[in-house]
Amino acid sequence: MSRAKMIFSGLLLALFMISPALAGIVNSKATEFTLQDLNGKPVSLSDFRGKVVFIDFWASWCPPCKKEFPELNSFIRDYAPDAVVLAVNVDRKRSHVDDFLSRMPGLSGNFHILLDPDSKIIPKYGARAMPTSFILDKEGVIRYAHYGYRDDDAKEWAAEIESLLK
Repeated sequence: MSRAKMIFSGLLLALFMISPALAGIVNSKATEFTLQDLNGKPVSLSDFRGKVVFIDFWASWCPPCKKEFPELNSFIRDYAPDAVVLAVNVDRKRSHVDDFLSRMPGLSGNFHILLDPDSKIIPKYGARAMPTSFILDKEGVIRYAHYGYRDDDAKEWAAEIESLLK
């Protein structure tokens, strides 16, 4: 078997192993957390009860995150003030976050960057890869889970968020 086929097979196996884990979290109450935002202010998931919440785990070194991030920022503008993004960054060094964000001008007001340099929240959500996203209903129940990023994800996000806003 060629090296490329072995790598591809390994990635497919990992995807199939992660998918059931994410499916098990759907329809369960999201785990509460509090993290600091870019200004050092504590932000809690419960601060957004009554809104649809898109939790996105990302890192500056993640190539799919680099594609997803601007799309997510643009996408969420259409849903203000009824939906928000909590973009949970797991970089250990704040300078990496700042460098990444310096290339992302015009962050939406309902797009909140939260810092988790010790990756304390990720295991509570079973997120094992970057990016991993969860969409919560207004009561804080996880209704949708996404692993990775595809160019047409925004269409799927829109349908899911619109279903939760009804």
